[in-house]
Amino acid sequence: MSFRLALLLVALAGTGTATAGGFGIPEIGVRRTAMGSIIGRPDDGSAIYHNPAGLILQPGWTIYASMGIALIDTEFELAPWDQSDRFLGTQASSTGYYDPVKPSRAMGVIPMLAVTGEILPGKLVMGAAVYVGNAQGAAFEEDAVTRYHLIDGYVVAPSAVLSAAYKINEQITVGASAGLLYLRIHGKRYVFPIINGSDLSSYAGSKPELILDGTGYAPTWLVAAFGRPHPKVTWGATITGRVDAEISGPVQITFSDDATVPGDMLIGTQVTKQLLPWAFMAGTNVDVHPNVEVGGEFRYWLYRQYKKQLTDLSGIAIVDKLETIKNYEDSWEISGGVRVHDLEFAPKLDLMAGLQYDKSPAPAKSVTLDQPSFSHPAAHMGLRYQLGRFRLGASYVHYWYRIPVITDSITSPPSNIRGHGSNNIITLSIEAKL
Repeated sequence: MSFRLALLLVALAGTGTATAGGFGIPEIGVRRTAMGSIIGRPDDGSAIYHNPAGLILQPGWTIYASMGIALIDTEFELAPWDQSDRFLGTQASSTGYYDPVKPSRAMGVIPMLAVTGEILPGKLVMGAAVYVGNAQGAAFEEDAVTRYHLIDGYVVAPSAVLSAAYKINEQITVGASAGLLYLRIHGKRYVFPIINGSDLSSYAGSKPELILDGTGYAPTWLVAAFGRPHPKVTWGATITGRVDAEISGPVQITFSDDATVPGDMLIGTQVTKQLLPWAFMAGTNVDVHPNVEVGGEFRYWLYRQYKKQLTDLSGIAIVDKLETIKNYEDSWEISGGVRVHDLEFAPKLDLMAGLQYDKSPAPAKSVTLDQPSFSHPAAHMGLRYQLGRFRLGASYVHYWYRIPVITDSITSPPSNIRGHGSNNIITLSIEAKL
């Protein structure tokens, strides 16, 4: 196998940007982000995303828009690996780690636009929406010690869906959604030139640049139920189908200025199979007082199916396939909260607060800096206010990331890190009755 081919293969195998650890972000809409409980009583347009059977709670015609922004604040310390000091031009401190480094950019956006309409009064409500269930990106400075792990990367996954809810009787409503998911990924980093013990720096340079891009489409579906067994009690449940998407695009490596042939390029294409697993969700809400509602929900993602990632290569001699071991575990989330409403001094105001815990599916040893996935507790708070035919909302969510101390990383180069971090999600919404 030539040095060129070996370099390209290792670069591909070590690039986590072609995958995403946990694709769905449930923080859509102010009801969810303020209270942490929407599956059991989805009373706004974001029901299309969380539980479409709850559209039955939307009489008439409604336009719903929400916009969330996630501002991530993290700091990592990266442990040295074989010959890393030589190429990074620095040494670890007495702690055994390089100096702490923070992303120059780490954020996400969570927009949604939905229209719902009552087709058969009290029986059938339909809806259509576009939303972005995952749009996250991060970047580090090109001279940071993380430059062989990530310089710039993002994943964007917008969806367009149609939904419907049909009320069978006073106790039960069924619903469903079907849509199309678009996936787009981008990654840029330098390839560490020590590969399987061989020093390729005299050939490819000390920092050959790798750029990987990919896009893909996949159909999605969800079935749901909503019930009101008692005037003060509601419940909801959903099943989201597994998606096996393919992300394809170019891979390019450009040799650095100190290479034998500076600027020389290696170009190929890749097709990566991306799994979005089965998901099961349920929740219930109870009016414990005329002015107080409490609710809780449980979400479960069947990530145990994601054992390895498969990448097919073309335009590259000798090797046509790569396998990367993932060994993901199932992921789950539990959350709940309280809503105070219809107060005598403020009858048009909803006040909400909640708590959440989310377990990551990714084993620590497979975590990458371009798509990190960490377990986290979270706190929610927010409000909604009815202003004529408009309902305005605002919320704030704070995550505390539980970043493990990783000592057995299987990425290339190793992502043995320790650190701390948080995420601050701010969401605004407006709902208009037509």
